Amino acid sequence: PTPMSKNAETPPPLRYLIKDKETVSITTKPNGDPDAPSWPCSEYPTVSSHDGSLVAIPGATSVIVVSTADCKKIYELNEPSVRRAMFSPKDTYLITWRNRQKEDEKTGGNVAIFNAKTGEVVRRFSQRNIERWPSVQWSNDEKYAVQMVTNQLRLYTDENPTRFVKKIDQAKVGNFAVAPSGAYVVAGSPEGGGQPGCVCVYSLPDMKVTLSRSMFKCEEFDFNWDPTGRYVLLQASVVSDQSGDSYYGESHSYLVHANGTFTQRLIFQNKGPIQDMAWEPEGKCFVIIQGHMPALASLYLPEGCVKKFEFGRASWNRIRWSPHGRFLLLGGFESLSGQMHFWDAYKRKKCGVAQDNSAPKYFEWAPDSRRFITATIRPLRTVDNGFKVWSYAGELKCTRKIDHLYQASFVNAPPGTYENKPQSPRLKGRKLQDLASAIPAKAYVPPSLRGRTGGLSAQLRKERQASGPTHLQQTGGKNVNKNRLKRERRRQRKAQEAAAAVAGKKVENETKKAPTPEPKKEEDKKEVSEKEVITKKIRGLKKKLKQISQLESKDKSALNEDQIKKLNNKANFEKDLATYEKRLAELA
Repeated sequence: PTPMSKNAETPPPLRYLIKDKETVSITTKPNGDPDAPSWPCSEYPTVSSHDGSLVAIPGATSVIVVSTADCKKIYELNEPSVRRAMFSPKDTYLITWRNRQKEDEKTGGNVAIFNAKTGEVVRRFSQRNIERWPSVQWSNDEKYAVQMVTNQLRLYTDENPTRFVKKIDQAKVGNFAVAPSGAYVVAGSPEGGGQPGCVCVYSLPDMKVTLSRSMFKCEEFDFNWDPTGRYVLLQASVVSDQSGDSYYGESHSYLVHANGTFTQRLIFQNKGPIQDMAWEPEGKCFVIIQGHMPALASLYLPEGCVKKFEFGRASWNRIRWSPHGRFLLLGGFESLSGQMHFWDAYKRKKCGVAQDNSAPKYFEWAPDSRRFITATIRPLRTVDNGFKVWSYAGELKCTRKIDHLYQASFVNAPPGTYENKPQSPRLKGRKLQDLASAIPAKAYVPPSLRGRTGGLSAQLRKERQASGPTHLQQTGGKNVNKNRLKRERRRQRKAQEAAAAVAGKKVENETKKAPTPEPKKEEDKKEVSEKEVITKKIRGLKKKLKQISQLESKDKSALNEDQIKKLNNKANFEKDLATYEKRLAELA
């Protein structure tokens, strides 16, 4: 979103959507009373339109659509027991799902698409399983909509949303996703009967195949398009791991260009599942959390699938980008301890840490990218219900306890409503308590074992400690074991020298009459040792100059202090190299 000008009007305050057991309310005061009368509701989620102008409230007998401007009812849909509701990207349509009933044969199905402005039914159809929700997806401009049915994908246009204009057959299609740009749709079919699964990308509106890939170990698919609609992150998984390495099954991921020109499998150094993956709001990069706890979080560039930055290791499993893309939250929610690490994605620096110990189920950024909400809600947890509001730097701004809380979220706002503001100057230089590297309570150690390095368990605990961020200078794994090989050669050389010394003593004792060879002159020893030293010096200087040439091609703002110091010493290194080469020529 384009930042607001200095003369722009003051942006509206944030609005909160709070729902308890019986009513739902909208308020600008999270700790105060609602701004308008509450509305009756059911336990199922209330949804806000993308521009924040409408709110759909499912109830026991109907769905109420309310205007957030004045909190007045616009219309009421005679749709009982709705369990899921969703607005289309431009808020033209409202789609609902409820359990199948006998009267669905007369009405046309348990899924209904309504005109969001008037409440009129556009069309109905049947969908048995809620796991495939939503079975209709639109492009961001709503020009195209794709519906998944048994073994088939159907294409609809905005000109006639009631009848499909094209279809494509794909056997056992189980999941799909429409690109935000509306140029492509990707669909996956799981493996079965000894046959591999299949992932296909189709261009819209002609529904031609741009990419088709067969693969095994794919019972379920997860597709994550970048906001521009060029790349898609594909994750295929199976419920059970045949190797026995993981109780939670096995997964493998790919980065795919929609036009079929690029496909890259993501290879990770450490074992473990992918916890989460998310694109930056403008599609410039994406972040992946992978591995067993403490998991590694890394930032990748889509061009070439290059890892650019590592956030380190910690107990985190969820990624949330702020709407403007400036701030990034890496959190450990659900089964973890509620750690939250707030990052400035522009500077790639951590700006705050916090922890919510109340096991929050819901967590999301506010439309202004300055607030973050965590909520402990039913039915996951029946005690200690409530929500907390945090700043982008992890500061607790508000906390409220509500019995029987079912939902606490922000009401959406149109893009450009709030300015993309940087961090406050007051936070500059603030010391952060790193929850990831906090020192745990020490275990009892018997007196007889104190002062020792520890056994296997102590070494494993040391390996599991969280690590900090890392700027990656190279993406390849070249010469990874170079130091290890040097150490092995050094040990072998010492062992050979020791063996030769022992053998020499034995020969000397057995053959004392043998003539002793004439020892080398001190000058020869000095000459040989000086050549070796100069050769090593030249080799080291050439290595440093090669590193400096690589650093010169990079952005100086991304270099650390040691790298900058090395750049400044380039002239001295070249001068020393010329001196040593001249001396070596004289000795030769």
